[in-house]
Amino acid sequence: MNIGIIGCGVIGGRRAAALPPGCTLVGCFDTDQAKAKEFASKHGGVAHSELASLLSQSEATAVQGVQAIMISTVNAALVESAQACLDRGISILVEKPAARSFRELNSLKLNGKATIKIGFNHRFHPAFEDLNKELAQYPADPVMYVRARYGNGARVGFDQEWRARTPISGGGELLDQGAHVLDLASVILSDLQVTAGVTRTQYWDMPVDDNAWAILSTPRGQTFSMHVSSSEWKNEFLFEVYTRKRKYVWSGLGRSYGPETLTIYKMKPEMGPPDVEKREYPGEDLSWLKENTNFIQALKGEQKINGGFENALQCLKLVEAIYSSSKKLQGTAHHPEWWGTSSEARG
Repeated sequence: MNIGIIGCGVIGGRRAAALPPGCTLVGCFDTDQAKAKEFASKHGGVAHSELASLLSQSEATAVQGVQAIMISTVNAALVESAQACLDRGISILVEKPAARSFRELNSLKLNGKATIKIGFNHRFHPAFEDLNKELAQYPADPVMYVRARYGNGARVGFDQEWRARTPISGGGELLDQGAHVLDLASVILSDLQVTAGVTRTQYWDMPVDDNAWAILSTPRGQTFSMHVSSSEWKNEFLFEVYTRKRKYVWSGLGRSYGPETLTIYKMKPEMGPPDVEKREYPGEDLSWLKENTNFIQALKGEQKINGGFENALQCLKLVEAIYSSSKKLQGTAHHPEWWGTSSEARG
């Protein structure tokens, strides 16, 4: 299958490097033409100076034509790029959060001939795949609560990057890393609703939040608690699921987040110290390859989409409910200036 990529940054590079067998990158576009040329030189295909040029390549011969596109732009360009593809009937994979706001994503005019996949690559980490298999194996042992912590150490100049610019990002840490853990929790706990949320800008000199806390619950009394941070100082990922008889701890994502592991604690009838099983997942991060494969196989009718349009809408709805709760709890004091921008201005 012939693939095109819009957005030739770090994430676009990861998508290109993880194309499954049988896929070829035939074209790319970035508003920075030099970056697009460098991208094409490294990954293959034609570097286009205009988006319309890349899209028109979909009308070329079967040998050269673009059959599907992966969109890895800044948040402000995600929906615009997606709509341009859908208008031509081109199936797309759009990186999370898929838009700057719920309203912006919901404005997307869908095309029944085109498939939409959202880039929730954390769903495809082996620890999470095994965690879901474990939970499915013990349906009589229901989940009581889930908690997550996800943070990065940032870097010098972090507050000057595009993620810190409200019109481009649409939000701060909650929208960035928070979208991932909210999506993961939504896979395990359906019908999550926000009970309370607090977002603050505590370290970085920027108008968006650098820390966010939230408590969510389901109609069945299950709870999800989370903290995401860009002042973690040491990159960290922790996702824990508690049932009545077991505790599952997913730690690490590989690379700077440390080795990926899933530790299972099994309670004994007499309680006391539990039995412990630890699974390790060494080697490279294959989540990008697995997600790309899911997208391609879905286009061929061989798999169902894992992480689609409705999932992104639900995630953005929760993000905005957390921001709203934070504003109600704190007023304007200690609250990111993000809320000074109207939802209309954000799309």
